[in-house]
Amino acid sequence: MSLTLAGLVCGEKGRVVNIVGGRGAVMKLMAMGIVPGKEVKVEGRRGGAMLISVNGTKFVIGRGLAMKVIVDVGKEG
Repeated sequence: MSLTLAGLVCGEKGRVVNIVGGRGAVMKLMAMGIVPGKEVKVEGRRGGAMLISVNGTKFVIGRGLAMKVIVDVGKEG
């Protein structure tokens, strides 16, 4: 099942499928290591900000940027 990174709840993981946005947003996300195929985990949320981890590194991104990241949250079993 695919949804945006902003749709994940705290503790949930997803694999990046696509990034939909302008060149600036795409470059910013890619610089953080948020690229198709990578697993992203939501570590926490506060208001519009999200604390996420990618490759063991934590970042804070806003809801607007998180809405541009399409993730697959395939359920096991």
